[in-house]
Amino acid sequence: MQVVFLNQFERVTGHADERAQVFIGELQGIWSVGWRALQAEASEVQDLWYEGMSWEELLAAFRHGVAVKMKEGFRPLLDGMLEEVPFWERRQALPQLLQCYADIREAEETVSPLRAWRRAKAIEEKKSAYLIATNRELQMLAVYLPHTLEELGEIPGFGKVKTERYGKEIVALLQGMERQHTFPLGEWVPGAVTADQLSTWMFRLQEEKYGKRLAVVKEKRSLLEGIRSGKTLEQLERELGCSRRALIERIEHLDEEGYDVLPIVERELGELSAEEALQFEAAISELGDHYLKPLLRKIYGESVSADEVETKYAKLRMMRIRRRRSAGQAV
Repeated sequence: MQVVFLNQFERVTGHADERAQVFIGELQGIWSVGWRALQAEASEVQDLWYEGMSWEELLAAFRHGVAVKMKEGFRPLLDGMLEEVPFWERRQALPQLLQCYADIREAEETVSPLRAWRRAKAIEEKKSAYLIATNRELQMLAVYLPHTLEELGEIPGFGKVKTERYGKEIVALLQGMERQHTFPLGEWVPGAVTADQLSTWMFRLQEEKYGKRLAVVKEKRSLLEGIRSGKTLEQLERELGCSRRALIERIEHLDEEGYDVLPIVERELGELSAEEALQFEAAISELGDHYLKPLLRKIYGESVSADEVETKYAKLRMMRIRRRRSAGQAV
Protein backbone atom coordinates (compact mmCIF):
# COMPACT_ATOMS: atom_id res chain seq x y z
CA MET A 1 0.00 0.00 0.00
CA GLN A 2 1.22 3.49 -0.86
CA VAL A 3 0.65 5.94 2.01
CA VAL A 4 -0.61 9.28 0.68
CA PHE A 5 -1.40 10.91 4.04
CA LEU A 6 -0.09 10.32 7.55
CA ASN A 7 -0.51 12.25 10.80
CA GLN A 8 0.56 11.36 14.33
CA PHE A 9 -1.67 11.67 17.42
CA GLU A 10 -0.79 11.66 21.10
CA ARG A 11 -2.78 11.30 24.32
CA VAL A 12 -1.51 11.67 27.86
CA THR A 13 -3.18 9.17 30.21
CA GLY A 14 -1.88 8.60 33.69
CA HIS A 15 1.80 7.69 33.68
CA ALA A 16 2.31 7.13 29.96
CA ASP A 17 1.78 8.78 26.60
CA GLU A 18 -0.19 6.95 23.91
CA ARG A 19 0.87 7.47 20.32
CA ALA A 20 -1.02 6.60 17.15
CA GLN A 21 -1.27 7.48 13.48
CA VAL A 22 -4.14 8.14 11.11
CA PHE A 23 -3.39 7.16 7.53
CA ILE A 24 -4.82 7.25 4.02
CA GLY A 25 -3.38 4.77 1.56
CA GLU A 26 -3.96 3.49 -1.97
CA LEU A 27 -3.26 0.16 -3.66
CA GLN A 28 -4.29 -0.54 -7.26
CA GLY A 29 -7.18 1.90 -7.13
CA ILE A 30 -8.44 0.75 -3.73
CA TRP A 31 -8.39 3.47 -1.07
CA SER A 32 -8.11 2.79 2.63
CA VAL A 33 -8.20 4.95 5.74
CA GLY A 34 -7.63 3.90 9.31
CA TRP A 35 -6.02 4.23 12.71
CA ARG A 36 -2.76 2.62 13.73
CA ALA A 37 -1.94 2.51 17.46
CA LEU A 38 1.81 2.54 18.11
CA GLN A 39 2.64 0.25 21.01
CA ALA A 40 5.66 0.54 23.26
CA GLU A 41 6.98 -2.77 21.94
CA ALA A 42 7.00 -1.19 18.44
CA SER A 43 4.18 -3.47 17.30
CA GLU A 44 1.17 -1.88 15.60
CA VAL A 45 -2.55 -2.41 16.12
CA GLN A 46 -4.53 -1.28 13.10
CA ASP A 47 -8.21 -0.26 12.89
CA LEU A 48 -9.46 0.06 9.31
CA TRP A 49 -12.20 2.70 8.99
CA TYR A 50 -12.86 2.29 5.27
CA GLU A 51 -11.59 0.35 2.27
CA GLY A 52 -12.99 0.74 -1.22
CA MET A 53 -13.12 2.91 -4.33
CA SER A 54 -15.31 5.80 -3.09
CA TRP A 55 -13.29 8.91 -2.24
CA GLU A 56 -16.46 10.52 -0.85
CA GLU A 57 -17.04 7.68 1.61
CA LEU A 58 -13.35 7.59 2.51
CA LEU A 59 -13.39 11.30 3.47
CA ALA A 60 -16.57 10.85 5.50
CA ALA A 61 -15.06 7.88 7.36
CA PHE A 62 -11.80 9.82 7.88
CA ARG A 63 -13.50 12.87 9.40
CA HIS A 64 -15.80 10.82 11.61
CA GLY A 65 -12.93 8.64 12.83
CA VAL A 66 -10.72 11.63 13.62
CA ALA A 67 -13.56 13.33 15.51
CA VAL A 68 -14.07 10.18 17.62
CA LYS A 69 -10.38 9.97 18.50
CA MET A 70 -10.16 13.67 19.36
CA LYS A 71 -13.21 13.29 21.61
CA GLU A 72 -11.33 10.47 23.36
CA GLY A 73 -8.46 12.88 24.13
CA PHE A 74 -6.03 12.32 21.25
CA ARG A 75 -4.46 15.43 19.74
CA PRO A 76 -2.81 15.58 16.30
CA LEU A 77 0.72 16.72 15.63
CA LEU A 78 -0.62 18.74 12.69
CA ASP A 79 -4.21 19.97 13.01
CA GLY A 80 -6.68 21.46 10.54
CA MET A 81 -8.31 18.19 9.43
CA LEU A 82 -11.73 19.08 10.82
CA GLU A 83 -11.50 22.87 11.20
CA GLU A 84 -9.17 25.43 9.64
CA VAL A 85 -8.28 26.83 13.08
CA PRO A 86 -7.44 24.24 15.78
CA PHE A 87 -9.89 24.08 18.67
CA TRP A 88 -7.34 25.09 21.29
CA GLU A 89 -6.35 28.22 19.31
CA ARG A 90 -9.92 29.53 19.03
CA ARG A 91 -11.55 31.87 21.48
CA GLN A 92 -14.93 30.34 22.17
CA ALA A 93 -17.96 32.60 21.80
CA LEU A 94 -20.45 32.96 24.64
CA PRO A 95 -23.28 31.11 22.80
CA GLN A 96 -21.08 28.00 22.52
CA LEU A 97 -20.16 28.20 26.20
CA LEU A 98 -23.85 28.56 27.12
CA GLN A 99 -24.75 25.52 25.02
CA CYS A 100 -21.89 23.47 26.45
CA TYR A 101 -22.78 24.26 30.07
CA ALA A 102 -26.42 23.34 29.48
CA ASP A 103 -25.73 20.19 27.45
CA ILE A 104 -23.58 18.56 30.11
CA ARG A 105 -26.19 18.98 32.84
CA GLU A 106 -29.16 16.81 33.75
CA ALA A 107 -32.48 18.61 33.41
CA GLU A 108 -34.95 15.94 32.29
CA GLU A 109 -37.51 16.86 34.93
CA THR A 110 -37.73 20.40 33.57
CA VAL A 111 -37.33 19.48 29.90
CA SER A 112 -40.37 17.19 29.99
CA PRO A 113 -43.03 19.96 30.42
CA LEU A 114 -41.20 22.06 27.82
CA ARG A 115 -41.43 19.18 25.34
CA ALA A 116 -45.15 18.88 26.05
CA TRP A 117 -45.59 22.62 25.42
CA ARG A 118 -43.62 22.38 22.16
CA ARG A 119 -45.64 19.39 20.98
CA ALA A 120 -48.93 21.18 21.63
CA LYS A 121 -47.70 24.34 19.94
CA ALA A 122 -46.51 22.40 16.88
CA ILE A 123 -49.95 20.80 16.53
CA GLU A 124 -51.65 24.18 16.97
CA GLU A 125 -49.49 25.87 14.34
CA LYS A 126 -49.29 22.81 12.08
CA LYS A 127 -45.50 22.89 11.79
CA SER A 128 -42.57 20.70 12.76
CA ALA A 129 -41.64 20.79 16.46
CA TYR A 130 -38.03 21.80 15.79
CA LEU A 131 -39.29 25.01 14.17
CA ILE A 132 -40.84 25.94 17.51
CA ALA A 133 -37.68 25.13 19.46
CA THR A 134 -34.84 22.68 18.95
CA ASN A 135 -33.90 20.05 21.53
CA ARG A 136 -30.79 22.06 22.42
CA GLU A 137 -32.87 25.20 22.96
CA LEU A 138 -35.23 23.28 25.26
CA GLN A 139 -32.25 21.98 27.22
CA MET A 140 -30.92 25.50 27.71
CA LEU A 141 -34.34 26.73 28.85
CA ALA A 142 -34.53 23.85 31.34
CA VAL A 143 -31.06 24.58 32.76
CA TYR A 144 -31.08 28.40 32.84
CA LEU A 145 -34.82 28.88 33.66
CA PRO A 146 -35.36 32.45 32.40
CA HIS A 147 -38.10 34.20 34.39
CA THR A 148 -38.45 37.34 32.25
CA LEU A 149 -38.47 38.18 28.54
CA GLU A 150 -35.15 39.99 29.00
CA GLU A 151 -33.59 36.86 30.49
CA LEU A 152 -35.10 34.71 27.74
CA GLY A 153 -33.33 36.93 25.19
CA GLU A 154 -29.98 35.74 26.58
CA ILE A 155 -30.68 32.15 25.51
CA PRO A 156 -29.09 31.37 22.10
CA GLY A 157 -31.82 30.83 19.51
CA PHE A 158 -34.34 33.16 21.12
CA GLY A 159 -34.07 36.32 19.11
CA LYS A 160 -36.66 39.05 18.69
CA VAL A 161 -39.11 37.07 16.52
CA LYS A 162 -39.13 33.86 18.57
CA THR A 163 -39.27 35.77 21.85
CA GLU A 164 -42.21 37.85 20.68
CA ARG A 165 -44.04 34.77 19.41
CA TYR A 166 -43.46 32.33 22.29
CA GLY A 167 -41.78 34.31 25.06
CA LYS A 168 -44.74 34.95 27.33
CA GLU A 169 -45.79 31.30 27.28
CA ILE A 170 -42.27 30.06 28.01
CA VAL A 171 -41.70 32.53 30.83
CA ALA A 172 -45.06 31.67 32.37
CA LEU A 173 -44.12 27.98 32.27
CA LEU A 174 -40.73 28.54 33.94
CA GLN A 175 -41.42 31.32 36.45
CA GLY A 176 -42.52 28.99 39.20
CA MET A 177 -39.35 26.87 38.98
CA GLU A 178 -36.60 27.60 41.49
CA ARG A 179 -33.09 28.21 40.17
CA GLN A 180 -29.69 28.38 41.82
CA HIS A 181 -27.98 30.86 39.47
CA THR A 182 -28.34 34.45 38.35
CA PHE A 183 -28.57 36.50 35.16
CA PRO A 184 -26.81 37.86 33.13
CA LEU A 185 -25.39 34.47 32.16
CA GLY A 186 -22.26 35.97 30.62
CA GLU A 187 -21.03 36.98 34.08
CA TRP A 188 -20.53 33.43 35.34
CA VAL A 189 -20.98 30.74 32.66
CA PRO A 190 -17.54 31.24 30.97
CA GLY A 191 -15.85 30.56 34.31
CA ALA A 192 -18.05 27.54 35.02
CA VAL A 193 -17.01 25.60 31.90
CA THR A 194 -13.58 23.96 32.11
CA ALA A 195 -11.32 23.52 29.10
CA ASP A 196 -11.70 19.73 29.32
CA GLN A 197 -15.49 19.95 29.44
CA LEU A 198 -15.55 22.29 26.45
CA SER A 199 -13.18 20.20 24.34
CA THR A 200 -15.06 16.97 25.09
CA TRP A 201 -18.35 18.64 24.21
CA MET A 202 -17.00 20.20 21.00
CA PHE A 203 -15.54 16.93 19.74
CA ARG A 204 -18.75 15.07 20.62
CA LEU A 205 -20.60 17.48 18.35
CA GLN A 206 -18.01 16.85 15.63
CA GLU A 207 -18.46 13.10 16.05
CA GLU A 208 -22.25 13.45 15.69
CA LYS A 209 -21.90 15.78 12.69
CA TYR A 210 -19.51 13.57 10.74
CA GLY A 211 -21.28 10.42 11.88
CA LYS A 212 -24.46 11.67 10.22
CA ARG A 213 -22.53 12.53 7.06
CA LEU A 214 -20.95 9.08 7.01
CA ALA A 215 -24.38 7.46 7.40
CA VAL A 216 -25.70 9.52 4.48
CA VAL A 217 -22.77 8.51 2.27
CA LYS A 218 -23.18 4.81 3.16
CA GLU A 219 -26.90 4.96 2.47
CA LYS A 220 -26.18 6.65 -0.86
CA ARG A 221 -23.82 3.82 -1.79
CA SER A 222 -26.40 1.20 -0.80
CA LEU A 223 -29.06 2.95 -2.87
CA LEU A 224 -26.81 3.16 -5.93
CA GLU A 225 -25.84 -0.50 -5.59
CA GLY A 226 -29.53 -1.42 -5.32
CA ILE A 227 -30.41 0.55 -8.44
CA ARG A 228 -27.55 -1.02 -10.42
CA SER A 229 -28.52 -4.54 -9.32
CA GLY A 230 -32.09 -4.11 -10.57
CA LYS A 231 -33.97 -3.83 -7.29
CA THR A 232 -37.46 -2.31 -7.17
CA LEU A 233 -38.65 0.61 -5.07
CA GLU A 234 -40.46 -1.81 -2.78
CA GLN A 235 -37.29 -3.82 -2.19
CA LEU A 236 -35.24 -0.68 -1.54
CA GLU A 237 -37.88 0.61 0.88
CA ARG A 238 -37.50 -2.52 2.99
CA GLU A 239 -33.70 -2.59 2.84
CA LEU A 240 -33.16 1.10 3.62
CA GLY A 241 -36.05 1.38 6.06
CA CYS A 242 -37.50 4.57 4.60
CA SER A 243 -40.80 5.69 3.13
CA ARG A 244 -41.57 5.64 -0.60
CA ARG A 245 -41.60 9.43 -0.70
CA ALA A 246 -38.22 9.77 1.05
CA LEU A 247 -36.72 7.10 -1.21
CA ILE A 248 -37.80 8.83 -4.41
CA GLU A 249 -36.52 12.18 -3.09
CA ARG A 250 -33.12 10.54 -2.62
CA ILE A 251 -33.27 9.13 -6.14
CA GLU A 252 -34.05 12.65 -7.39
CA HIS A 253 -31.00 13.98 -5.54
CA LEU A 254 -28.82 11.28 -7.11
CA ASP A 255 -30.13 12.27 -10.54
CA GLU A 256 -29.34 15.93 -9.83
CA GLU A 257 -25.80 14.92 -8.87
CA GLY A 258 -25.38 13.19 -12.24
CA TYR A 259 -25.75 9.54 -11.22
CA ASP A 260 -27.56 7.20 -13.60
CA VAL A 261 -30.91 6.39 -12.02
CA LEU A 262 -32.76 5.67 -15.25
CA PRO A 263 -32.71 1.86 -14.73
CA ILE A 264 -35.05 2.08 -11.73
CA VAL A 265 -37.07 4.89 -13.34
CA GLU A 266 -37.72 2.80 -16.46
CA ARG A 267 -38.48 -0.27 -14.36
CA GLU A 268 -41.08 1.55 -12.28
CA LEU A 269 -42.64 3.17 -15.34
CA GLY A 270 -42.74 -0.07 -17.33
CA GLU A 271 -46.53 -0.31 -17.14
CA LEU A 272 -47.18 3.37 -17.90
CA SER A 273 -49.83 3.63 -20.61
CA ALA A 274 -49.29 5.71 -23.73
CA GLU A 275 -52.36 7.77 -22.87
CA GLU A 276 -51.01 8.59 -19.40
CA ALA A 277 -47.64 9.56 -20.88
CA LEU A 278 -49.34 11.94 -23.35
CA GLN A 279 -51.41 13.49 -20.56
CA PHE A 280 -48.23 14.05 -18.58
CA GLU A 281 -46.48 15.78 -21.50
CA ALA A 282 -49.50 17.99 -22.14
CA ALA A 283 -49.71 18.95 -18.46
CA ILE A 284 -45.97 19.69 -18.29
CA SER A 285 -46.20 21.92 -21.37
CA GLU A 286 -49.00 23.90 -19.78
CA LEU A 287 -47.95 24.01 -16.12
CA GLY A 288 -44.22 23.28 -16.04
CA ASP A 289 -42.68 20.60 -13.80
CA HIS A 290 -41.66 22.54 -10.70
CA TYR A 291 -44.82 21.85 -8.68
CA LEU A 292 -46.38 18.40 -8.65
CA LYS A 293 -49.77 19.15 -7.09
CA PRO A 294 -51.13 21.04 -10.15
CA LEU A 295 -49.88 18.20 -12.36
CA LEU A 296 -51.63 15.63 -10.17
CA ARG A 297 -54.93 17.48 -10.48
CA LYS A 298 -54.52 18.10 -14.21
CA ILE A 299 -53.77 14.48 -15.06
CA TYR A 300 -55.81 12.52 -12.51
CA GLY A 301 -58.53 15.00 -11.56
CA GLU A 302 -59.78 16.02 -8.12
CA SER A 303 -61.08 12.58 -7.17
CA VAL A 304 -57.79 10.86 -6.33
CA SER A 305 -58.30 8.93 -3.08
CA ALA A 306 -55.99 9.36 -0.10
CA ASP A 307 -54.68 5.82 -0.62
CA GLU A 308 -53.69 6.63 -4.20
CA VAL A 309 -52.05 10.01 -3.65
CA GLU A 310 -48.61 8.70 -2.64
CA THR A 311 -48.53 6.23 -5.54
CA LYS A 312 -49.53 8.93 -8.04
CA TYR A 313 -46.94 11.37 -6.72
CA ALA A 314 -44.27 8.67 -6.95
CA LYS A 315 -45.19 8.06 -10.59
CA LEU A 316 -45.09 11.79 -11.37
CA ARG A 317 -41.65 12.12 -9.78
CA MET A 318 -40.36 9.23 -11.83
CA MET A 319 -41.80 10.68 -15.05
CA ARG A 320 -40.25 14.04 -14.22
CA ILE A 321 -36.82 12.46 -13.73
CA ARG A 322 -37.06 10.68 -17.07
CA ARG A 323 -38.23 13.80 -18.88
CA ARG A 324 -35.51 16.02 -17.42
CA ARG A 325 -32.83 13.47 -18.21
CA SER A 326 -34.11 13.11 -21.79
CA ALA A 327 -34.15 16.89 -22.23
CA GLY A 328 -30.62 17.12 -20.86
CA GLN A 329 -29.34 14.42 -23.21
CA ALA A 330 -31.01 16.15 -26.14
CA VAL A 331 -29.23 19.40 -25.34
